[in-house]
Amino acid sequence: MLSVICLEVYIIFIFQILLLVGLVKLLLTTEKPELCAGIYAVFVFVFSLLLDAGLIASLVGSLISGALAFVYFWLLDRFRDTIWFWVTLVVGLVIGLI
Repeated sequence: MLSVICLEVYIIFIFQILLLVGLVKLLLTTEKPELCAGIYAVFVFVFSLLLDAGLIASLVGSLISGALAFVYFWLLDRFRDTIWFWVTLVVGLVIGLI
């Protein structure tokens, strides 16, 4: 039972990294942090429902995640082409994975 839970957490961890990398690439292309945050919030909502969280809990969690993701992507967009872009990128990825 424990190994199945660890496997699910590992898969979600890998998918979250790939999703964030893809959304950073989308941000660099479109320069629209609200689009990236919205996509991230939708994925959080769907995964919360798939992991048997309640509807209200999934909705609240995705709203909070979407707001934090908007701040993260806005900062990345704001600090584009500076050293702070890389600092924000790494710190945001580490915080997002915790």
